[in-house]
Amino acid sequence: MRASTEKKRTRIIEVATELFIEQGYKDTSLDQIVAICGGSKQTLYRYFSNKEGLFFEVLAHNTKTNIESVFQLSDKQNKPLQETLEEFAKKYLCGICSNPMLSLYRIISADFNKHDSIPNQFWQTGPARIHQYLIEFLKSEAVSQQLNIDDPDLACGQLLALIKLDYQNKALMGFEFLSDEELNTHTKKAVMAFLRLYQR
Repeated sequence: MRASTEKKRTRIIEVATELFIEQGYKDTSLDQIVAICGGSKQTLYRYFSNKEGLFFEVLAHNTKTNIESVFQLSDKQNKPLQETLEEFAKKYLCGICSNPMLSLYRIISADFNKHDSIPNQFWQTGPARIHQYLIEFLKSEAVSQQLNIDDPDLACGQLLALIKLDYQNKALMGFEFLSDEELNTHTKKAVMAFLRLYQR
């Protein structure tokens, strides 16, 4: 794809993301997106086939961006393990409790709860990939030298549960998120509990 075409396509995805977040899926029209981005509906159809196809690409773009910003543990193995996991915990919790990911969760739950491909695509490109990256990190030699983890899948689930608690559910209902101080305290306690669970 040419650079100019890719730039136009990315612009459409970014504008669509903003409108889906502000208005919801059902109340966002392709005409609104065209009015902001310029061009024509035929261009949108050529790039994305239809509105659902556009939303599919919105999910792919934002989950990829979120993962890249949150999950870089493989680059942190020279740091102390606790520091690395605390940094991950903060980025992960902030990522799932703020936009765009928070609103995308809402849209999928409200508008696609009886739809197979959209929720599955979101899960596979988002949460499932984060789980897999975390599992691979927990299986790494650097971690195995410090922790006794027989079941990395279980350990992954336990760590994410300690980090999430009810914060994502509360964020979905509109509760105010943690302050920086509260976030630091919570993630430190969550990681320390996890490390105690698997310490050698």
